[in-house]
Amino acid sequence: MPHIRVRGMAFEDLEYISEPLIKAISHYLNIPALHFTLEYQAITYLAAGGASTAYPFFDVSWFERTQEQKEEVARIITELVTPNIAPDTDICVLFHTMQSDDYFYKKGTTS
Repeated sequence: MPHIRVRGMAFEDLEYISEPLIKAISHYLNIPALHFTLEYQAITYLAAGGASTAYPFFDVSWFERTQEQKEEVARIITELVTPNIAPDTDICVLFHTMQSDDYFYKKGTTS
């Protein structure tokens, strides 16, 4: 299960990298690609004065991983996103670690 929410980049660009992104991360973590969900969020950033340009923001929810794994997944994401965005654009990768009592599945139960 990693669930990755993405905002701040064009849908077409995310769609273009979605397969290699999931394949690379699933290969690195040694988990099936079918365990991933990738969610596109169409949003508008605002700053003083109105709409503002966005930067890619990847919000990764998953079970506990090592610091090394976080760094490598952030590197994989950055490497695949960079060619599809303007030069010098920041890319944010944020990790949320879920504990077993933080999620529910199978009709509202934790088991």
